[in-house]
Amino acid sequence: RGKGTSLPQVLYDTMTGPMLSKETMSQMMSDTNFGRAELEALHVTYKRKAHDAAAGGLTRAEFEDILASHGLSDPTFISGAFEATDTSGTGLVDFKELVATLSVLLKGTTEEMAQFEFDVWNSDKDGKMSKADFLKFFKNARSMDGVQSAEGDAEKAFDVVDKGGKGFISRAEFKQAIEDREFALGDPFYEFIHDPFNHKQSQGRIAGFSADERALFHLMGEIVKVPKGRPVPNSFKDLVNNTVDCFYLLIEGDAEAKYEGSDGPVKVEPGMDGFLFDETVFISGLQTPSTKSVKTLTDCTLIRIASADFMQAYLQDAGGAVALFQRLKLRMQASLADEENIASKGPSGMADFVTLKREMLSGNGKILSQSNINRALVEMQYAVRGLVPITAERIQQEINQGKGKKPFDEVLYCNIGNPHSVGQKPITFYREVLALVDCPTLMAKEGIEKVFPSDVVARAKELTSSIKGGTGAYSHSQGIPSIRANVAKFVEKRDGHPCNPGDLFLTNGASTGIQMMLSTIIAEPTDAVLVPIPQYPIYSALIKLLNGQQVGYQMDEATGWSLDMDELKEQILASRLRGHNPKALVIINPGNPVGNCLSYDNLVDLVKLCKTERLVLLADEVYQENIYMDRPFVSVKKVVRDLGKDYKGFELASFHSTSKGIIGECGRRGGYMELCGFDAEVQAQIYKLASSGLCSNLDGQVMMDLMVKGPQEGDASYKLFKEETSGIFDGLKRKSQMLMKALNEIDGISCQPLQGAMYAFPNIKLPPKAVEAAKKLGHAPDTFYALSLLEQTGICAVPGSGFGQKEGTYHLRLTFLPSEEKLVAALDRFRAHHASFMAKYKD
Repeated sequence: RGKGTSLPQVLYDTMTGPMLSKETMSQMMSDTNFGRAELEALHVTYKRKAHDAAAGGLTRAEFEDILASHGLSDPTFISGAFEATDTSGTGLVDFKELVATLSVLLKGTTEEMAQFEFDVWNSDKDGKMSKADFLKFFKNARSMDGVQSAEGDAEKAFDVVDKGGKGFISRAEFKQAIEDREFALGDPFYEFIHDPFNHKQSQGRIAGFSADERALFHLMGEIVKVPKGRPVPNSFKDLVNNTVDCFYLLIEGDAEAKYEGSDGPVKVEPGMDGFLFDETVFISGLQTPSTKSVKTLTDCTLIRIASADFMQAYLQDAGGAVALFQRLKLRMQASLADEENIASKGPSGMADFVTLKREMLSGNGKILSQSNINRALVEMQYAVRGLVPITAERIQQEINQGKGKKPFDEVLYCNIGNPHSVGQKPITFYREVLALVDCPTLMAKEGIEKVFPSDVVARAKELTSSIKGGTGAYSHSQGIPSIRANVAKFVEKRDGHPCNPGDLFLTNGASTGIQMMLSTIIAEPTDAVLVPIPQYPIYSALIKLLNGQQVGYQMDEATGWSLDMDELKEQILASRLRGHNPKALVIINPGNPVGNCLSYDNLVDLVKLCKTERLVLLADEVYQENIYMDRPFVSVKKVVRDLGKDYKGFELASFHSTSKGIIGECGRRGGYMELCGFDAEVQAQIYKLASSGLCSNLDGQVMMDLMVKGPQEGDASYKLFKEETSGIFDGLKRKSQMLMKALNEIDGISCQPLQGAMYAFPNIKLPPKAVEAAKKLGHAPDTFYALSLLEQTGICAVPGSGFGQKEGTYHLRLTFLPSEEKLVAALDRFRAHHASFMAKYKD
């Protein structure tokens, strides 16, 4: 095998043999959508399938077998694909022709796929699709919807596309009709045009593996040797004496196999076929008929894999390949200790094998792999940056690169509360002061007073005088004292109660404060935290990461997402009956994702409940400036202090941020946390935790100071500051009402009043057929809807399932941060999509 060569590389070299010339490889990489590793893997497939390569290429049967093994099941399309691929007209498909076709089917744009579809059905290959050819195409495409074409549908579609009544459809007309959806075909056809093999959807799941690992998913088994003239056993005993059925792939030597239905033995050559006893399976580029027996003709080396891994994982799709890879690594990892023990007793061959296996399992020499890192991290989910946003980024990239035409010019990101990314302008006063604080030498330059307003310069001097070493130096671990003093004054003015600067921690956004508190609270795996459902997923993610228990309590949608005390009591009791220890409760007010604002009385009831049940209350109040209706924001701290001396020791942590409100400076990562009522020793431990991170970033601290202490009336910057902040707030208020009204006017959608925050969380009543279709694709129903919305309109929303929702209900979270002009246009597309979606899946 050669010292210093990894096992995957050895197998890869064995399988591929001589590869393409550098010149040919470079040209094909230029002409197609494939990279080097993919072309090499395809070349392996080509060599396996072209049993008579000297003849010049793949026969029709061999070519069709490759498409079938990748998952295509329509024989009519596959047959037409051969004709479209055989551009030389030889009756054989050479490697370049195969790659050109697979480049389109696996990785092509919708425009490239539309052109290929045209070539499949254009029987005369003259660039003019006759009416007869079109009728065949339409019947086949309509069958994807599971319905028969109504009489005259195809003729009507032909007449619509045949511009000028020529009697045929050109390639350009055909492509444009697909882009504009003029054929009146259902989503299954357009989904097929976009991604025939579901390759684009699954490719992201395997991108983390190296090229030779991706090419060898089906080879990740044990190497075994069988002497000449011996039968290959259909099972083996593992080191703990379990019997395991197995799949084999021959990599050295010759053997013969008897397959189900064959007249006699068939010679098996290295890399050409695999065999799985009493089963027939297909893997990428490799057919394995049901095998009755196998006998070696020479000394043979084989790869052996437990057959259950094929049946339960690999055969699904590329995602199944990942599952297979992980299952095999875990299986092999489990046996490694026993094998190391055997090797330690002397067999040199076993020692070499164990060394190679250990290297492979550790990721080609890597100490960390997904199987040995923190399991809680692997299982942690964060929906705001999940499947739908990832798909949106891919679509936007295609638009930027000019690949294919969409029914929209850009993706409208309504998935995350990131105001500046969708066009909100920064507040001038904040940025001018920050510029001078970051570069204080500017204030010494002659004429600075002509560049910056006087109050900006004065404020920058005030800040720099209290920041020892400037914004490039560490500060106190709780934050700069003078800034904490200003935050305390802001809290006192807001609540009418004192605030001690020593109880304030300046943090990198609210998120760091939340993580600090959850890290402090969760001490045992049974410790539980109550979280609102729907919730912002940072809570579920961190609770999982910290190995705690999340207990969801349902907000009452029917009453504008209010708190239901009976529901809270029920969930607390249920948690204790499960053996958990509820220690804290999270409240998000104003609400993310639901856009509510809790009443004073509701908050009083909540505080009293937490005191009775001995729960620390964590108040996420980052949207307190985003209030659009009559009900005012009331902080939990105000409620606690209003309740009097009996609540003096009530344990409360409140969080605020510079990322939301009117300021919207998400990237500055400014925030604060206030602690009330905590034991002094516990607060000292929280301070120690803050100290381990040294301090929060200085620009974020400065931004927090500016947020809580803006220019005052009469200051040079006040007029512009007031115009900018009022303009942003008034725009958010208008857009919130516009979005709520528009959603409630759509049949089957209801949206509670948007009292605050930056989001709508409409309830969407999905028909049973849509729910069933989603399940078949392995998606949550609202994820299925959100993906359809994205593909058809360019609107990127987050499925409600990512935040949690009452069973049997489906929601989306939409921000109303984009500009009013873009939001109006997007809502028109939203209405049209919803009508089309509901018509398609109606009962």
